[in-house]
Amino acid sequence: MTGLWPHQYEAADLAFRGRNVIISTGTASGKSLAYLTPAVAACLDGGTVLYLTPTKALAADQLRSLRELRITQLRAATFDGDTPFEERTWVRQHANYVLTNPDMLHRSILPRHSQWSSFFRRLRLVVVDECHGYRGVFGSHVAQILRRLRRACARYHSHPTFILASATASEPGVFGRRLTGLEMDEVTVDASPKGATTFALWEPPLTELRGEGGAPVRRTATAEAADLLADLVLADVRTLAFVRSRRGAETVALTARAKLADVAFSLPYTPTHTGPATDAKTGSTANPPAHPTTTTHAQTTPTPAPTTDPKTGPTTNAPEDATTATHAQVTPTPAPPTDEKTGPTPDTPAHPTTATHAQATPTPAPPTDPRTGSTPDTPALATHAEATYTGAALPPEPPADVSATADPGTPSDPETTADAHPGRPRERGDQPSTQPGQPPSSLTWAIPEQAETDFNDLADLPNKIAAYRAGYLAEDRRLLEKALREGTIMGLATTNALELGVDVSGLDAVLIAGWPGTRASFWQQAGRAGRDGQDALAVLIARDDPLDTYLVHHPEALFGRPVEAIVLDPDNPYVLGPHLCAAAAEIPLTEDDLPIFGPTTAKVLEDLVAEGILRKRPAGWFWTKRERATDLADIRGGGGNPIQVVESSTGRLLGSVDEPSAHTTVHTGAIYLHQGETFLVELLDLEAGVALVSSANPDYTTFARDITDISILSTERSQPLGTGTLHFGEVEVTRQVVSYLKRRLQSGESLGDEPLELPPRTLRTRAVWWTLPASAVAPLAEAGIDLGGAAHAAEHASIGLLPLFATCDRWDIGGVSTELHADTGLPTVFVYDGHEGGAGFAERGYARATDWLTATREAILSCECERGCPSCIQSPKCGNGNEPLDKRGAIRLLNTLLSPQ
Repeated sequence: MTGLWPHQYEAADLAFRGRNVIISTGTASGKSLAYLTPAVAACLDGGTVLYLTPTKALAADQLRSLRELRITQLRAATFDGDTPFEERTWVRQHANYVLTNPDMLHRSILPRHSQWSSFFRRLRLVVVDECHGYRGVFGSHVAQILRRLRRACARYHSHPTFILASATASEPGVFGRRLTGLEMDEVTVDASPKGATTFALWEPPLTELRGEGGAPVRRTATAEAADLLADLVLADVRTLAFVRSRRGAETVALTARAKLADVAFSLPYTPTHTGPATDAKTGSTANPPAHPTTTTHAQTTPTPAPTTDPKTGPTTNAPEDATTATHAQVTPTPAPPTDEKTGPTPDTPAHPTTATHAQATPTPAPPTDPRTGSTPDTPALATHAEATYTGAALPPEPPADVSATADPGTPSDPETTADAHPGRPRERGDQPSTQPGQPPSSLTWAIPEQAETDFNDLADLPNKIAAYRAGYLAEDRRLLEKALREGTIMGLATTNALELGVDVSGLDAVLIAGWPGTRASFWQQAGRAGRDGQDALAVLIARDDPLDTYLVHHPEALFGRPVEAIVLDPDNPYVLGPHLCAAAAEIPLTEDDLPIFGPTTAKVLEDLVAEGILRKRPAGWFWTKRERATDLADIRGGGGNPIQVVESSTGRLLGSVDEPSAHTTVHTGAIYLHQGETFLVELLDLEAGVALVSSANPDYTTFARDITDISILSTERSQPLGTGTLHFGEVEVTRQVVSYLKRRLQSGESLGDEPLELPPRTLRTRAVWWTLPASAVAPLAEAGIDLGGAAHAAEHASIGLLPLFATCDRWDIGGVSTELHADTGLPTVFVYDGHEGGAGFAERGYARATDWLTATREAILSCECERGCPSCIQSPKCGNGNEPLDKRGAIRLLNTLLSPQ
């Protein structure tokens, strides 16, 4: 086994010796070779291999790599939603290396295990790739599917070795044991060579628009990403832009294409090179982002303070208290001048914070137009010639979605915002690419030795950018992946479908529009660029969200910190029960099977028998119903009877939404997205189980708002926390959606709140909560602090910050705050899991409470708004219209809580 890096050799050797192993190393560290070596050897020895991946894109990429090996004895094939039915029989009977996903294993392979008997009998190795994606409720479902797989293998007298591959994770061995139920060795030391990566943390500027309570509104992360994507493609920088939703990915691509179309229309048709200049000494392009606060391995050079206008005061959006921690010299960028008449320079990109391993050289400010006094509105680094927006026609639409098969692993994001009219000229409140006296906003200065941009065919510029997401036909996705590898496409806006190990080598830069949820995902996405030891650029563009805002102001929370532990709870009875039914339908359960499924199995089986779902016989437990048992477990949803989404004009069934989510996603008046198309929900009929929708193209999106009551059922753990007490236990949450907020896509501006009449829903789950004694809050009340508003603000901010400490999204959790709770008799703040039975997120918050709540306080304190905004204490989910909120009081309340006794 020569030619392997030490971590590859160690993992492969453990697998060869029949030891279950998880390899948890960085992106592009060659994890694939670590499992391919024993996997191919098993096939050559007459065995079979089952490869599991969260996405079909990764399976297709792995299949391409296997076929490139040209080993005739290796019969590899995918078995997923894209596999034609006529090929599935061949795969079952002849393939010895099957690539699939947990969904197909759950719904197709395990229920028909007898048809796979020959494959299972020879199964030597199970590869679980990118397993860090199996977290929360979804991860808990996958854990039970893997236990059912082990049980089916035992039926055919095989006991395969499990090899798991993950991005860098905390305690990977513990996670591997919880996921598989097996003892697990871990390999964590990464011995692969790495190129330097320059990281920039980019905060969009404040606009003139105002949201709820007059709060300032920032320009959207997707609009900033579109600008930067166009700039980087013009500079011949191969770039991947990660966007949190399918619609966002489409909008970023369309907006960037429109900008390139405008540039192509306005530039003279000449083959003259107009790309970025390259520094003769450093070999890098000389165009740093505006006002960087830089953390590098370089000597510290302070950034001068922003100039102050005698009439209006400090320059808008200039960095406050900019500091630099480095080991090599970095030349500062001068602050933008302040206009003597109008005051601050508008729309300056605020506080881009950069962590880099390369020297940065400043670029002089772009020339000012003597006629208008402003810089021509041209994407940065596009050209040295004048370019203006002309309102050119929009480029062609991306490929239509005609496939009903979604790519697993692509989340929807209720907070999607983007430019509604990507082809229009810029208007007041937009963020222009450059400003008078301000360096261009492009970040291509970090990419050395860029090739010259070819402008011989300017009309083809927009075609260098495309979107990639689930919903496209499989062949379209494969073509896009190939085009990106070959350089035909220079920029791709994508959901997290390309976050995982798809080989898109040769990328120079990655844009991340919004915090992806975990440090593991952040490093995974950033690692898409700079493969094969190349240097790279990664830019995190912050959304108007407490966590994103906290991170751009506290880069130490990202760099030099370990990634999160992966949270899942396979013993959750609401997850375990449906899988016990599925297992009994596959092979009747016996006493010997109980240890496989965990310590709570016996109790859950008793409940299932009492409910008449399973039947107990002397030989074991049996499934006796005509329905498919696998339908009880919705592994990517929340359970309950699904709501059918139907187009009212045609009767076409678009899809379904699980019942718990229907109240918030397909309520009357909601904007519903399906495979890139936008629909307006005309009516939600819960009794009929249908939501009627019609095609629409509104310039706004919607957010459901609810009111919540919570009662404590049991307290499992308690501990002192500063002057207060921290608790963890089971709660009952009653939620009722009462209205929905309409927010403009382009700007995030609030357009009003529309009432709804929906029945309340009850959720039994787990929560973490903290209380303060009367003696601690009395001084606050005497000081005039609104305790209810302070607790409410602290609750919102703590929900926003918990994903930094637990592998969840803010939409996976909820909260309640009260000045005097009926069950505690004290001021109380709750944060609970938004899934039946809990998902482990609140428990993680309990374990990391001091760090979590300290970060919450810092996020509120560091926000530059006066009374509260979406970046600190406002929440789009708040059923009370973000009232009352007391920002100053929240800081005082958290100071009191966290102060030593």
